[in-house]
Amino acid sequence: MLKHSLTLAVRWSESDPAGIAFYPRFFEWFDVATAALFALIGEPWDRTFRDHDILGVPAVEASATFLAPVRFGDTITIESEVTDVTDKTFRVDHRISVGPTLCATGFERRAWVGQPLAPGGRIRAKSIPDTIRRKLGG
Repeated sequence: MLKHSLTLAVRWSESDPAGIAFYPRFFEWFDVATAALFALIGEPWDRTFRDHDILGVPAVEASATFLAPVRFGDTITIESEVTDVTDKTFRVDHRISVGPTLCATGFERRAWVGQPLAPGGRIRAKSIPDTIRRKLGG
């Protein structure tokens, strides 16, 4: 399956007054890492959403386990791997570390969501194109 590693510097705005990264930021970092995976396979989201006429790939399930704090000024490494691809969804597992210290693990399951059939209409997942599924490793 597809794997990627990304490094980011933790900004002050991502931290609480004690300088510890606020937990929702981990989900933002997961999102950044998943977008980087798509860019890596030549499918940057802005172009992919337009070319495949989809609203996007929203998270339909997400989880994180926090093991050690991440602080303002740290450089984090996010290791991401696509671990499952189904007809309409894919799962990306993430590991966030500072140096050798594993700080968090988590995952996202994302759906391939099509445009509504009519303005204001219901949105729903649709099949991931075979070309994308193969690039993701499915």
